[in-house]
Amino acid sequence: MTSPTPPQRPVGPYEKSLVESRAARKALEARIAARRRNRVIASVLGVVLLVGAGVGGAIWWTGRDSAIPLSALPSVTGKSCPDRTPVTLWVSEAAQPATLALAKQYQADPSSPCVDYLVKGKSPIEAMIGLGQGQPDRPDGWIPDSPRWVERVNQTARINAKLAQPFAKSPLVIAMDPKEAKSLGAQPQWLDLVASDSPIRLSDPRTTTAGMLTLASALPQLSAEQGRTVIPTLAKGAAASVDDLFATYNESPDKAQAFPVAEADLIDHNRLYPDHKMVSVTPVEGTPAFEFSLVNVATDPVRDQAVELLRAYLQSPEAARIFSQFGIRSTSVPVTMPTPQGSIGEVKVGPQPDAPTVAKATDTWQSATTDFSLLAVFDVSGSMNDKVGNTTRVAITQEAAGIALSALPPSTKLGLWFFSIGIGAGGADYKQVAPIGRLDDPAHRAQVAAGAAALSKNVGGGTGLYDTIWAAYQTAIKNYDPDRVNAVVVMTDGRNDDPNGISLEQLKANLRGASDPTKPIAITTIGIGPDVDPKALTAISRMTYSDFYSAPSPGDMTTVLARALFDHECKDGRCV
Repeated sequence: MTSPTPPQRPVGPYEKSLVESRAARKALEARIAARRRNRVIASVLGVVLLVGAGVGGAIWWTGRDSAIPLSALPSVTGKSCPDRTPVTLWVSEAAQPATLALAKQYQADPSSPCVDYLVKGKSPIEAMIGLGQGQPDRPDGWIPDSPRWVERVNQTARINAKLAQPFAKSPLVIAMDPKEAKSLGAQPQWLDLVASDSPIRLSDPRTTTAGMLTLASALPQLSAEQGRTVIPTLAKGAAASVDDLFATYNESPDKAQAFPVAEADLIDHNRLYPDHKMVSVTPVEGTPAFEFSLVNVATDPVRDQAVELLRAYLQSPEAARIFSQFGIRSTSVPVTMPTPQGSIGEVKVGPQPDAPTVAKATDTWQSATTDFSLLAVFDVSGSMNDKVGNTTRVAITQEAAGIALSALPPSTKLGLWFFSIGIGAGGADYKQVAPIGRLDDPAHRAQVAAGAAALSKNVGGGTGLYDTIWAAYQTAIKNYDPDRVNAVVVMTDGRNDDPNGISLEQLKANLRGASDPTKPIAITTIGIGPDVDPKALTAISRMTYSDFYSAPSPGDMTTVLARALFDHECKDGRCV
């Protein structure tokens, strides 16, 4: 089955911004995946059984002031380490290479504890979902690159992660082709970079630190009149990630626009791609910095202490030396950083944008983008009560979905359904919990929140999948909004087993008959666990402008939900 002919309809600026970046990402997907795999010290070991997972975020900080004796963590000194304690670290991707090198160096120190620091890069959205209190494979330590993400995680995941002092920084710079930089003539102002006829290209400021810092720094320089034209232009050209921007440059250096990144990311790119080196350009006014801090989120006292020992090492002269090799500046030991030859302007770190400034900037950006109309459909069949470690599939899904949905912009339209055989009125396989409505309506948001919180209380029965998808699609048609991306997001852990419902072929025929190319509606399917039918779900999604996302283990929910809810594609007027 091939995808339907792309319908033609006007698209919002943000939707349009993802066209080039998605094509570039697919072209270099294998290379980027290999790059990230090489940065991981070891894979996360199975499902981490968390101590007191249901107690609440406050337990993370119990006993923080009365640390356990160092003897609880055996030292390497004078003996080998037959058994090392795995300590998982989630790290901002800009700091990932340096953190890997630091962990390796620290573990080789004879005075270090018998610990394996398992380092894994996480985007802010992935961290926001995965740090929820009931999520499996939660880390013991988290290194974000801005305190703004800690504040947002506390708000959306409802945890008590404490802000920590940054141990290192990496200034925001504009990565530019050397030929373009040479033609500038003088060091530019922020206004020159964002409001010219050929502005820089941002990564999404709602989900990336580079985009967030740039927008928050540039917006105060714009008049209200300038903002009305500049912000939509920037939004129209935005990319989903910094990786996308580098990939686009590598493919066509002569055509790619300059873009803001961490100085560390620029140095890392130049090391990995010596044939496509870029230079840095710094605005006259100065530039904010990525701020790396270590947030201790360990629930186990031994791992808690291992994180604190690492915190001390991160402030050492040896750590400062390693940081400098990766373009990161220690806040404890001053280090002079070399600037790529041909760069414009001395890197001068200016003030950091505060939370209100960032909120205003992202709100302004959001107003210039096209919103979503989503119907979220959750499986509550009996198998969702299956045990996963010390929790269940439904408990993990409930929390992850709640965090992800709360991260959606307030102007999003969202509806909520549950499904299992016979759950609805008249024996239907589906039940409406909340109709499709705007999340900035307090009453509707409360209804959605209450419904999501009741997910686990509705588990039971079989999986009435196909009847549910067809009914959800019809509902999406009735609620179609031409000014939004319209989608049905279905999460299930099983195969259709309703003997009285429609078949897969009947469902596909119904979808073909109801599809209107001028009103595209995506059906995004998410398979939880090993018992789903990926072939059937893939066929359903791909014939409706979307795809199937697999979460074979509970720990995969973080990445899968982030991709399914936030990663949309637009091409030739089709945005889904």
